[in-house]
Amino acid sequence: MSARAKASAAPPPAYLRIAARRMLAVSPVIRFCLAPGDRSLVAPGQPIEAGTPMAERTLDVDITDAGRLGNNGAPPPAAAPTASPALPTPVWKSGPVPLDTPSPRPAEPARQEESQERRSPPVPGKWWVGGDERRGRAQGRKEARMRVAGTLLYELDGRWRVAAGERQEVMFAPTSGVVVEARNGIAITLEAAGAAIVGVLAGGTPSRGRLDVPKLVDGELGPLTLDVSKAGSIVVAGGRISAETLTRARAMNVRGMIAGSLGSGELRDLAASEARQRAGLHDLPSFGVMALDGHQTRPIASPILTLLTSLAGREVAIVTDPPLLVLDAMDVPLPQLPPDWVRVRSGPHAGHEGRWVSSAGLRRFKAGIHLEAANVRLGEDNDTTVVALADLERFIF
Repeated sequence: MSARAKASAAPPPAYLRIAARRMLAVSPVIRFCLAPGDRSLVAPGQPIEAGTPMAERTLDVDITDAGRLGNNGAPPPAAAPTASPALPTPVWKSGPVPLDTPSPRPAEPARQEESQERRSPPVPGKWWVGGDERRGRAQGRKEARMRVAGTLLYELDGRWRVAAGERQEVMFAPTSGVVVEARNGIAITLEAAGAAIVGVLAGGTPSRGRLDVPKLVDGELGPLTLDVSKAGSIVVAGGRISAETLTRARAMNVRGMIAGSLGSGELRDLAASEARQRAGLHDLPSFGVMALDGHQTRPIASPILTLLTSLAGREVAIVTDPPLLVLDAMDVPLPQLPPDWVRVRSGPHAGHEGRWVSSAGLRRFKAGIHLEAANVRLGEDNDTTVVALADLERFIF
């Protein structure tokens, strides 16, 4: 291509002033919030795969008096002095070693960390377990009791308060990556190994499943479209998710749903439903929802829908902080976009897409507001529509 052709294909400067929307994030940093009483099962710098036990959540948290713990007010013990390399190493046994003598096996790293944590002085956030009578060990003929465990909160007058409970559940990693930070009762930060589609809102819990892109009718997914064949999958639901669709999806063991918009009422209903089931001691499968555009009702943008269609059948994950659809891969088939493609993100034409025609200069809109505008050809219309630049967006990768 000649330099003159490249110059003619370059977008005009006014087009570049439109807000750019990035479709993909590479190796995003994900945060999994932990509550008081939750324990991290991973360490910073540890690489993990999808499905790895990542944390242990305490369901029925209660503030308990742990009493006086060891090393209260005392400095941590000093490290044992190491032998000087100039001194001879003592030999406790002499003579040949039999060939069948097993070599000493090094202790497992996990057990070493637990032993060091158990022997370290009490600090806020340290994992605490009740006495032997509370660890499931029968005392004589007495019936064994359930374990009471949690995290230390604070010390008052030499006595420690702890957020603990008798029911714990394991939280598994929805995607692979490297642990950046892990703190009991606070959060686990993970750097994902692949790319992710950026969303705006998310609810529920982090989940993982096979991406399913059904045929949408007028950009929407009806409740009757969901059946048992969608179990274990993350379904693309179109423009908006209704409360009826969410209820049916959870009943069919669907792991997640993706839509263009999501109402605040649906998010509250989802959170209330999860709280009721946890209070009823029900085992909840992970279920997450994500909105690509926010609360305003809009269909999914055609470039993102094309990208999701090309990824159908792959294993993906929905995370909530930040709202992302993690793809676990870098080889993402990117859609081909015209260099002047725009989408209306707000205003009376919200959700429509089309081509940039020219700059319209300063125009007067409703309520006497003067804004810089553009002439845009929306959909199949041959006529141009004047849209404020602030209401437009363009897509970048």
